Amino acid sequence: MTERMKRFAIVTMIIALTMVAYPQQGNAQITERTDKEKKADAAIEKAYEDTVKREKSSGPAVKSDPWQTIRPAGSDNTKH
Repeated sequence: MTERMKRFAIVTMIIALTMVAYPQQGNAQITERTDKEKKADAAIEKAYEDTVKREKSSGPAVKSDPWQTIRPAGSDNTKH
């Protein structure tokens, strides 16, 4: 009876290991990008870079105070 259990355990381990490795093999598809897709990506990247440059060149961001209308006018003392 123990010999059958050993065989069963070995077969179970072999099956378990092959089932783990199986999904890693079969679905590796390499897709080629067309020139049209590459040009579209390049245009998107250029538009992004232009936007980033335009934001940087517009100067420092203006700081705003969203609580300005809620605070009383003369309360500059900081209470914690």
